[in-house]
Amino acid sequence: MLKLETDQEKLKKLKEFLEKYKNWRPRPKREYDQFFATEETLIRRVSILENFMCQNQEILFLGDDDLTSLALAFFHSDVKLFVVDIDKDILNFINFVSEKEKFNIETYYHDLRNPLPKDKFKKFNLIFTDPPYTPSALELWLTRCLEASLGSGSNKKRKRPEVLSSKYYFVCYGYTNKETERGLKIQEIITKMGFVIQEKIRDFNNYYGAESIGSKSDLYLLQPTPKINLKKIDIERTKFYTHGKF
Repeated sequence: MLKLETDQEKLKKLKEFLEKYKNWRPRPKREYDQFFATEETLIRRVSILENFMCQNQEILFLGDDDLTSLALAFFHSDVKLFVVDIDKDILNFINFVSEKEKFNIETYYHDLRNPLPKDKFKKFNLIFTDPPYTPSALELWLTRCLEASLGSGSNKKRKRPEVLSSKYYFVCYGYTNKETERGLKIQEIITKMGFVIQEKIRDFNNYYGAESIGSKSDLYLLQPTPKINLKKIDIERTKFYTHGKF
C-alpha cells in the first residue's frame, strides 16, 4: 500500500538543492494550468517512485512543471528519466540543471494534444503525470500513457497479462470535498478507458496556489486491463485547459 510520508532529512537536502537554482526557474504559466507542487510533495513523489525503480530503470514524465524529474534525479542520478512538455522554458531549465548536476535526463518538446512519436515512446513501464484538471485532459493524458507504454506490436501481445501487469501509471488529479461529482467523473473515465485503480491517496499533492481544487490533488496508481481499447488510442483535439486558451 502506498503511504503518505515526508522524509525530513531528504526534504532538507532537496530544498538546499532547489535553492541553488531558484533564480533561473521559470514562473508558472496560467495558460498551461501550472501550479507548482510544494517541496514536501516532491519528496513524497520521490519516495513513491523509489518503490518501483528496482525493475524500472527508465521513467517517463508526461509534463513536469513541478520538477519531479529533477527531485528524483537528485537522489538517483543513475536512473534514466525522460520528460515531455509543451513548455520550452521548463524544458530548458531542466536541461540547464541536468547539465550542471550531470543528471541522466532527456527532454522532449511536444504538445500532448498530439500523438507521441511511435519510434521513441512505446515501451515505458513507469509513467508519472499531473495533467490539467479537466476530464478531457485526463482522458487524453491517459491515452498518451497507453501510447508510451503499449504503442507497438499486435493487440493480442500487448494485452497479455504479463505485459499489462508490468505497467504503472501515477496520475495526479484534484477536486474538493464539495465537488465529489468531479471525482466520480474521473472514476468513470478511468473505468471507461479500461484502467483499474490499484491505489488512491487523497490529498497526496499540495500546491502553491491552485485554490480552485483546494491547493491539493489526489495520487492515483493505475494499471491497464484487457479492456483497454488500443484500436482507438487517440482522441480528437479539444479544449481542456481550464484557462480556456487551449
